[in-house]
Amino acid sequence: MLQGRLVKAKGGFYFVRSPLGEVITCRARGKFKDIDVSLMVGDIVEADPIKRVIEKVYSRKNFLLRPSVANVDQAVIFMAAAKPDMDLVLLDRILISAEAAMLHIVICFNKIDLFETMNKDKKVKIEEVKKTLEGCGYSVIFTSAVTGEGLDEFYIKLKDKVSVFTGPSGVGKSTFINKLKPGLELASAPVSIKTERGKHTTRHVELIKFDGDTFLVDTPGFQRLDLKGFSSQELSSFFPEILTYRDSCRFKSCLHSAEPQCAVKEAVQKGEMALWRYNHYLTFLKEVQQMEKIY
Repeated sequence: MLQGRLVKAKGGFYFVRSPLGEVITCRARGKFKDIDVSLMVGDIVEADPIKRVIEKVYSRKNFLLRPSVANVDQAVIFMAAAKPDMDLVLLDRILISAEAAMLHIVICFNKIDLFETMNKDKKVKIEEVKKTLEGCGYSVIFTSAVTGEGLDEFYIKLKDKVSVFTGPSGVGKSTFINKLKPGLELASAPVSIKTERGKHTTRHVELIKFDGDTFLVDTPGFQRLDLKGFSSQELSSFFPEILTYRDSCRFKSCLHSAEPQCAVKEAVQKGEMALWRYNHYLTFLKEVQQMEKIY
């Protein structure tokens, strides 16, 4: 048997990379469907190199459902400084998923070469968002595939890790990967002038080897991410700044919404916690509570 890592899944075929770098194309045993196991890019598997069949999937140390990937060390969340504008609601949704998977998180504000052409309000907003996220403990990097800004710092963050790249369409993930490793020639496309939204150029999840033990997972962009599977009681634990204050709330079961003597709400009122992050939390809380009623 050959033990390797699943690097791509496409059209019912699974591509397994051996420790020596050979990639073989396999099918999956029907038994995986019988026990309701879905293979994910990043899975460590055993495959029969003669029959070209995956026989076994090893236990995962972590996984994400969107993008669908397993056994990664960190999430690199791409947002564009402009074209398209930052979607902070989607950013916070992705952050919750990455926090739940206990991944190290790097946030990349790409297309920063457009910064000088922005109006003053947008510039101030980007700087304030960066400060808030760094205050939550996240690494935030300004990058540009055009000028190369942030490239060296970014590569240091990737080195010797398996990193999943995620974020909306059109923020420049594939273009930036091409800049990091010339010769890959991943498909990329400009943002639509009419809609100012990105186009889906990456069609499938794929694990790409950079060098040594450095791998990255390129994934299709998306514009929506729900919070199915999360509970209202656990939601606040995925906001690092809320964790700082919640033990000081009057009630241990405090949801930091309508309860009296809530330390989190007091911190927001004092300006110690970003209002936009707290408002997103309240929006997500209502969404999760609604799903709890349905399911």
